Amino acid sequence: MDNGLFISFLVQCWRWSVFLMFPLLLFMYSQLRGLPLAEFDNGINQHKWLIILLYFLYILLWLRFNRRVLAMLEQRRR
Repeated sequence: MDNGLFISFLVQCWRWSVFLMFPLLLFMYSQLRGLPLAEFDNGINQHKWLIILLYFLYILLWLRFNRRVLAMLEQRRR
């Protein structure tokens, strides 16, 4: 397998993780708390704010580490 192709795949996964993390957080939270998604949607706003807070924390971490991760992946490509 071409190493450059694998690194390109990892770069795309890293970028798409920003968009995919919110549904993943929602799913993991509902599974850990034992709440069905329908009940979560009609439930307490405290759950929703916690999910949003966790997502924003992920975004902040992603912004902090984005340049480092991309630089490391580009270095491995060479």
